[in-house]
Amino acid sequence: MVNGITLKGIGKKLAVATATAGLVIAVSGQAQAANYYQSTYDGCASVGGSYNYWQVGTAGGHPLYDTNWDFVIYDNCADGKGAGLYTTYQKWENGSWNYHGYTKLGSDSNGANDTPGYAKSNGYSVRDVKLYVCFVGDGNSCVALF
Repeated sequence: MVNGITLKGIGKKLAVATATAGLVIAVSGQAQAANYYQSTYDGCASVGGSYNYWQVGTAGGHPLYDTNWDFVIYDNCADGKGAGLYTTYQKWENGSWNYHGYTKLGSDSNGANDTPGYAKSNGYSVRDVKLYVCFVGDGNSCVALF
């Protein structure tokens, strides 16, 4: 804590500012990349890495994006709870937008043993993507990355 301000709070504000700036440019169709780090409120689950997206067209009156991500996932406490990276998003499928609720992209369930989990992949034809760090299987623990 510095002068009554927690570093975690500053990190969240920077991540939000970075994400907001990226969204403004993304509408123009240029590729956007940003690095993110976030942890659950108790610090027992954390993720860090990059998320990239670029507009590839429009569908159903909304911008259509392709994405890729590369994150490392840490289970920082030996408490029996695993750490996970989750996403929610809308996907253009069969001529309409379909909502996909909390979907696990990767996890680390090893309990603070210095062996992280990884999430590296691509997404196609999506919008309204949100990423979260959570305890595996516990939606109440989730904290948004952006």
